[in-house]
Amino acid sequence: MASGVKVNKNESTMASLQKRLPHWIHHTRVDESNVNGMVYLPKCDCSECGYTVSFEKPVCPHCHVKMNVFQKK
Repeated sequence: MASGVKVNKNESTMASLQKRLPHWIHHTRVDESNVNGMVYLPKCDCSECGYTVSFEKPVCPHCHVKMNVFQKK
């Protein structure tokens, strides 16, 4: 069976890659006074194992998976 990244209809390639590759999932809370309507908290979870850290790291300290960083230019 071939492994790859599936791009769903009406989804960008970047969005598909971000869901498939290891990344940090940031904790947020709703804040109506903020321009975006939410505030990012100083915690994030590993997308692979769910381990919570206080800030992004290049490698998850729990499962040791290398995190991918996508930067928009």
